[in-house]
Amino acid sequence: MYRYRIRLLFALLCIIAFCSAVQATNLLITVQDSVDNATVPHATVYLDGANVGLTNNGGQFLLQSGQGDLNLLITMAGYDDWEGTVSGNTTSLSVTLNRRTLFLNVSLFDSNSLAPVSGATLFLTSANSSQTETSDTSGAAAFGVTSFTLYSLNITAQNYQPRSETIEVDANNQNVQYWMLSQNQYSFVVKDRNSQAAVGGASISVNSVLLGTTDTRGILIAPISRNTPITVEVEKTGYQTVNQVLTVSTNEAVDTVVLTPVPISGFVFVYDQQNQPISGADISLNGTVVANTTSYGRAMLQNLVPGNYSLVVEKTGYTPVSQQIDIANDSSEFPVVLSLATATQTLFVQDSDQKNIAGATVLLNGDVAGTTDSHGQLDMQLTYNTPYNITVTQDGYLPQSVQQKIPLGNTTTPLTITLEKNMDWGVVTLIGIGILVVLFLYAIIRLAGRRNRHHAIKRNEI
Repeated sequence: MYRYRIRLLFALLCIIAFCSAVQATNLLITVQDSVDNATVPHATVYLDGANVGLTNNGGQFLLQSGQGDLNLLITMAGYDDWEGTVSGNTTSLSVTLNRRTLFLNVSLFDSNSLAPVSGATLFLTSANSSQTETSDTSGAAAFGVTSFTLYSLNITAQNYQPRSETIEVDANNQNVQYWMLSQNQYSFVVKDRNSQAAVGGASISVNSVLLGTTDTRGILIAPISRNTPITVEVEKTGYQTVNQVLTVSTNEAVDTVVLTPVPISGFVFVYDQQNQPISGADISLNGTVVANTTSYGRAMLQNLVPGNYSLVVEKTGYTPVSQQIDIANDSSEFPVVLSLATATQTLFVQDSDQKNIAGATVLLNGDVAGTTDSHGQLDMQLTYNTPYNITVTQDGYLPQSVQQKIPLGNTTTPLTITLEKNMDWGVVTLIGIGILVVLFLYAIIRLAGRRNRHHAIKRNEI
């Protein structure tokens, strides 16, 4: 009986599993683009809020749906989300995703002055639409566009050459900027060949007629003839002159001219405060040591280009000097005066028993430099190569003086001064007076003794 029940239960379980398998349904989802009906690969499929997978390269996804209605959400970058409920018995589903509306922001600038171009007409077209906008005072215009769409943009503006561009919008808002070429202006941009820095003040002549000089940006904007050969000459002190022949077309707006610097030299003279030359000083330009001074305090700066430099002069035992210099030609000279640096001299004051003396007064060349601390120590700043008379005084001690001079560049070692205790003349005087009194009393006693003996002798004689 028991075995019969086990078999019956097993049969029922098999029937239930078979029925469930029969009821399970596979749902094939195909995702398409609303514009060209192309399938959309890698779209994300959500079932009841859970991510269940991505469409394959053919834009399809196979979902085992099971029983009941299916709450589906399908998303893809650049498209609006699709959301819907599908019966559990459905075996195929075609989903069309609408391309998302985005913004295309266009900015226009003058290629010469770099200023915004306002009032320009912008005509934007695609296979299914066309729009027209006018640039505002900031040179900007905005269009509503569709993702994954190819657009043609035509730009026209007064006194500027027309411009046409092709723009492929992706899944995000897009920002583009264009330089408008003037119909009657041309820009010369002058740069340094080595540093690529702008060269201001460069003279530009066309067909031997001076047009002007470049500004601080290295730019000169001037009218020139197009589609006609012209001779351009660019000059700047400290640079090699550039001559070139150009034929500027209607589509060209900028000519970049690179000037090669002509090497020049300069001189640095280094002295101390007594106007004596300092030899062996390091001369640095823009952080690099380029020379050392000779015995005459002179250093030559070679193979330089005209311009501003950061000059640093250093010598052991002296305070470094930094300054900005402008090297314009081979006759540029720069005198530098170095002051002696200082070193910390530690002084210890003690008595003859090697005990620290606190509160001792320290004088440098007669001027008070400070007092010793509880450890009998005082740190002083002494100038290199300068003689000092160091005097230490303290009540109850005899003053003590030493001579000190720190050679250039040497490190200092602690200096110890020992004070001898001062004799207390008041005590000595009292002691002396006491001794004299004792001697005086002793003399009186001796004298009195002698008199007594003399009288006794006389009585005996009688």
